[in-house]
Amino acid sequence: MIRSKWLRLTGWGVSGLCTALAIGRALSAQVPPPTRRLSEAERAAVGRMCAAEEPRWRQSPVHRFPGDRWSQDDDFHASERGWAMEMARRAGVSPGEIFRAIDEDLHTHPVKPPRKPTASPSKPRPFYD
Repeated sequence: MIRSKWLRLTGWGVSGLCTALAIGRALSAQVPPPTRRLSEAERAAVGRMCAAEEPRWRQSPVHRFPGDRWSQDDDFHASERGWAMEMARRAGVSPGEIFRAIDEDLHTHPVKPPRKPTASPSKPRPFYD
């Protein structure tokens, strides 16, 4: 009885110590400097580059997910996200800057198929593996 109580108290002590160390580490961490922001011209160029890639990103999943518009959109957005993350890394900016450029391009230029500013609704898949 006494031994199990001691083990329980020891467990709580270790847990409390780990929690205190984690909080101390979080409070003493250095805040990273703000990343640079894209200029208006850079945002326009990034938006146009993304627009040029979009037809290829939209065509690719059509064969992998025939008749499943939601999965096609999901695959497209995965491709777009990967591209945006790589562009952000190369440009030394946050991914939000790249997505801002894409959004501004969608608002600035007319959206013609295969581009679309919406997502497909999630429905049951037309096929089951």
